[in-house]
Amino acid sequence: MAVQKCYYCNKELNDEDLVIKPIPLATKRGIRNYKRKFHIDCLPKFLGENKDLEFKKLENDDWDKVYEYFKSQVLELPDGASLSQHAVERLLGLRVGQYKPGRRNVRVVKKGYSFSTIYYTLVYSLQAIKRAQKTVNFKNEKHEIDYIMVIVNSNINFVQKRLLAVEKQNKKVEKIKKENEDQQRKVTYKHKGTGKRKVDLI
Repeated sequence: MAVQKCYYCNKELNDEDLVIKPIPLATKRGIRNYKRKFHIDCLPKFLGENKDLEFKKLENDDWDKVYEYFKSQVLELPDGASLSQHAVERLLGLRVGQYKPGRRNVRVVKKGYSFSTIYYTLVYSLQAIKRAQKTVNFKNEKHEIDYIMVIVNSNINFVQKRLLAVEKQNKKVEKIKKENEDQQRKVTYKHKGTGKRKVDLI
């Protein structure tokens, strides 16, 4: 029997903490409800993030950056051209860590790689991609795109680790900055008749 996995976090599901929820997903025939399995704790997180329009907008903006960069910088397609379906499916597959996502929804799920990570990995991989485009005799565009994805996949974990390290460092800096600001607010200066300044901690 296949291992059941949570639709939100992609971790293994046990029967005791499993909940099934119909989720509306976009298909070629319009919006349809598909039953998806979640951890009981993951379902409210998924529903909350799906209601968060700002989060959705951020994901859409990051996807646009991925799409445009792959089109203009990686494949160097002219203005007005569109990526092939194969290229789009391979890029969306990166989002959930698959070759192609099929009919799976790739938005607002905590697995695979964010579109932001994919974008920075494309930027990081560009020189290696350009070398391959000059030296490899591709059979067709599909072969070229699949070859490019091998390069991207070889770099994406490294890039993600670097991005997480930067994010962690930024959070640490922000925490220190906030602590310093809080400390400054606790300090008040009072003037005495002698003209000397006294520092009081409240």
